Amino acid sequence: MSRLALVVDDDADIRSLCEHLLIQRGYCVDTATGLEELARSPHRLQVDLILLDFSLGEFTGLDILEYLFDLKIGASILVISGCHHDIANRIIHYGEQRGLDMLGFLHKSKLIVELERWLIPATRKPNAPTGEDLARGLAEEELFLVYQPKFDLERNRVVGVEALLRWQEPSRGVISPDIIIPLAERHEMMVELTWQVLALACRQLRRWRRLGWNLSLAVNVPAAWIRSADLFEAFDRLIARYDIATGNLILEVTESTTLGCLGYAKHILSGLRQRGCRLSLDDFGTGYSSLMQLHRITFDELKVDRSFISRLEQDKRAEAIALSILDLGHRLGMTVVAEGIETPGQHALLKAAGYDLGQGFWLARPFAEEDLIHWCHHLITPFTPARPRP
Repeated sequence: MSRLALVVDDDADIRSLCEHLLIQRGYCVDTATGLEELARSPHRLQVDLILLDFSLGEFTGLDILEYLFDLKIGASILVISGCHHDIANRIIHYGEQRGLDMLGFLHKSKLIVELERWLIPATRKPNAPTGEDLARGLAEEELFLVYQPKFDLERNRVVGVEALLRWQEPSRGVISPDIIIPLAERHEMMVELTWQVLALACRQLRRWRRLGWNLSLAVNVPAAWIRSADLFEAFDRLIARYDIATGNLILEVTESTTLGCLGYAKHILSGLRQRGCRLSLDDFGTGYSSLMQLHRITFDELKVDRSFISRLEQDKRAEAIALSILDLGHRLGMTVVAEGIETPGQHALLKAAGYDLGQGFWLARPFAEEDLIHWCHHLITPFTPARPRP
C-alpha cells in the first residue's frame, strides 16, 4: 500500500520537485499552497507525511501547525524552508509542544541530496491498521486502558483518573486512540468498542474497591453509543456483572460530539445519571452547541479544553475564557476540571483562580494499572462522589 504525503509550499517549483522526489520513493503525493487551501479541504491532511514550508504568504507554518493540532493530525512533519535554523528550531519546538510528530528541518537547497535520510524515520512507521484488524483486536481483547490521574488542585490529592484507550496490536505495537477512534467510526464499531471500554473500566473499579480505593474513573462515551438500542438494559447487566458503585463512574461526553436529537440524548443521559453515574462535558470550548447542551442536559462536571489551558500564560484572551468558563461551571453547580496542565505557571494560575480539579503531564502522565498503584498509593485520599441531583 502506498504511503500518503502532502507538500505545503507556495513555490510551484519546490512543490513539483518534492512531488517528484517523493513519488520516486513510493509515495502517493498531494500538494497545497497554504492554509487557505487546506482549510477548505481538511481531509487532505489525513496523510503519513507532510513537507511544510515556513513562509506561506499571508499565513505561516505556525498557522498550519496550529491547524494540525486542532485536527489532531498524526502525520510526520518535515519542515522544508530557506529560513534560518533559529526560525526552523522555533517551528519544530512549537510543534513538539503540541504533541505533533516533528521529524526536523531540511533546507530547501539540500532537498535532492538529503531528503532520503529524513524519510527513513517516517517509513519505519508500520502501515495503518484496517477495520479487519480492529475487529480482530476487539474479538481477541487486545484493547487496554491506561489512567491519567485527576488532582484536587487545592489539596494536591489524587481523587480520580481518566481512562485512556490503547491497543496492543501484535505487528504494530501500542496504538493510540487518535488512530483507533477514527478507524472505529469509519467501520461503525464505536458501539462495540465503547462497551468493551466500559467493561474494562468496571473491571478496574472492582479491583480498586478490593484494594480499599474509592477513586472515580472517567470514560468517554460517543454519540453512537448514546443512540444505541437497548442501552439501559445492557448497562444494567454490565453494572450487575461487576457489582460496582456507579457513583465512581464518570461518563464523559465530548462537547463537539453531535448528539443529534437533544431530547433523546437528555433522556438517555438522565437515565444513566439516575443510575448513579456522573456526567461530564469534555473538551468544553471547542464546539458550537455547548451552551444548548448545558441548558438542556444536566452535567456534574465541566472539563475545559487544553487548547485554552496551554495558552494561559501568554494569551490574555485564553485566560479570560478559562476564567469565564470556571465562573459559568460554578454557577451551574458543576465541578470544573482543567485539562492539559503542562507548566507550574498554569497550575499556579488555575489553583489561584479556584479550579476544582486538574490533569496534565506536569501533574502526572498516564499510567498502566500496576504503575499507577505503586505511584499514587500515598497520594490517594478518601473521596465521596457527589450524589446525583434530581
